[in-house]
Amino acid sequence: MPSYVIAEKCDGCKGQDKTACMHICPNDLMVLNKDTMKAYNQEPTYCWECYCCVKICPQQAMDVRGYADFMPLGAASTPLRGS
Repeated sequence: MPSYVIAEKCDGCKGQDKTACMHICPNDLMVLNKDTMKAYNQEPTYCWECYCCVKICPQQAMDVRGYADFMPLGAASTPLRGS
């Protein structure tokens, strides 16, 4: 279940050079689009599914896409986030 960015919530970590998700991703998959200032996962198929990006995002703009055989259609999986 690779993670993805909810574009409406992402603020690009307020214009920093490197976002929190870019900093923590062990596979360096997260990229910041300089035009929109939104982060995105450049290769979801290579995601290790560690969910570090989901847990660290200050805007909670990262979510998890579930597989149909694992979760019923319409269901959502929300990892616990630290406070």
